[in-house]
Amino acid sequence: MRPLWLLIIVSGAALAGYLGTVVMAALGYTSPVLPLSSVITLAAVGLIVLGLGLVVWRDQRRIEDAADRTRRQESTGGSRPARRLHPLQAVRVVAAGQACAYAGALITGWHAGVLIDLAPAAGVGTPNVTAALVVVIGGLLWVIIGFVVETLCRIPPDRGDGLGETRFDDDGTEPHAAL
Repeated sequence: MRPLWLLIIVSGAALAGYLGTVVMAALGYTSPVLPLSSVITLAAVGLIVLGLGLVVWRDQRRIEDAADRTRRQESTGGSRPARRLHPLQAVRVVAAGQACAYAGALITGWHAGVLIDLAPAAGVGTPNVTAALVVVIGGLLWVIIGFVVETLCRIPPDRGDGLGETRFDDDGTEPHAAL
């Protein structure tokens, strides 16, 4: 995930939110803000994605621990291999985390643009400004959860005993590799 893209999304959505609020107010409509009840949905989805990220992280650690135990015992006889998640499930969790971050950036930007227009005129205590501020915080939490889940789902580096190591030439290619 690239933070620059998230900043571009937040900036573009803030501009769109600001312009949307200005146009809606000029036409006599209320400001386009998600209601406070949407924060419950934001929190629920964020917790589900974070929980799935923790499941993938725990699975990776369990596999590492089983490999360490097997390496220490050096017995191939009766040990069962560690049960693991299917790799596509882990990829889906990473994709959900990234989608959470991008959607959070979009929600945060839109409501920040609404706040830029509403807060000076309406004041901080009004319902729309309060709702927009709370949704901005919820969107930022989604962005944070997206980064955390992506970090949790990273494949840890091999801690092998050197049997599977690949040596590289000075130019970065493998020796004897097919061209």
